[in-house]
Amino acid sequence: MSALKIVRLLSIAVAVVGAFTAIPQAALVMAVLGLVGGYMADEADKGNRTYVLVFAVALGAVSGAAGAIPVVGGPISDIMGNMSTIVNAAALAVILNAIKDKVSE
Repeated sequence: MSALKIVRLLSIAVAVVGAFTAIPQAALVMAVLGLVGGYMADEADKGNRTYVLVFAVALGAVSGAAGAIPVVGGPISDIMGNMSTIVNAAALAVILNAIKDKVSE
């Protein structure tokens, strides 16, 4: 199992657990996981940059859409909100890596 896959699985676990319980410094944990995952994914495949950026925007836009569903809507929205935080941090890492690549050409 690669380090990138471990970071992705940890990110999903933190997003799901964070939706149901209070995690101390949860925002910091999600931001660090997103930054590390975004950097590692970008180094592994630079062709995914557009995908990560579009995914971050789309997930941020629809993360609260399930809120109106009785019983399960709240937790689904919380999980998607947490994933949006992680993916936005990953998008930041991709943007910073792209800037670094342009400057170092």
